Amino acid sequence: MNDIILTKAWIIEGVHNEDWVAQSFSNADLIIFLDTNYFIRIFRIIKRFTLQKLGMEKSNYKPTFSIFIKMFRWNRYFEEIGKPNFYQKYGIYSDKLLVVTSKRELL
Repeated sequence: MNDIILTKAWIIEGVHNEDWVAQSFSNADLIIFLDTNYFIRIFRIIKRFTLQKLGMEKSNYKPTFSIFIKMFRWNRYFEEIGKPNFYQKYGIYSDKLLVVTSKRELL
């Protein structure tokens, strides 16, 4: 990743905010943080799992009940730990931070 962020143009996607990604936030021109409502994420987890189980949405993994439960745990972890940790560590970049809370903000 360090080689990538030293190039002229790059995009990194993910949910990580641990120390190993710190340099990417420092080098970024723009940081887009997707901060949708907790309950909307729950709805989307249920919807995605249902559509994948019915074969109506492609999945890169086998949609198991175990993964379904892990998504709810991840959602809670993100809300209680991941998101506050992100703002605590990387709030210093508020001048280049765009927080998106809904689809409407992208139109």
